[in-house]
Amino acid sequence: MRNILIYLAMVGIMLQAGCGTMFQSRESTPPFGSSVRMAVADQTANPEAGSDAPVVGLDGRYAAKVAEKYHDGPKKESERKFGSIFGVVEPK
Repeated sequence: MRNILIYLAMVGIMLQAGCGTMFQSRESTPPFGSSVRMAVADQTANPEAGSDAPVVGLDGRYAAKVAEKYHDGPKKESERKFGSIFGVVEPK
């Protein structure tokens, strides 16, 4: 009998946790326009955040290689290396 009560208590706790998040009321959604008000508040707090200043710290050679790889496109099947983090290699 005690096992049945423990089982029912566990099921009740799981239902409360699962259904409580699944059936939320509309009151939990943010009010309409809150994202705009938040963006205006962020710009008021730091008006220089969106300036046209150049990005500092990006290596030019690295950026050129990334752009080259992007323009070359994906590798063909024969150029890809197959492997695993566990050291097991798939046969070809």
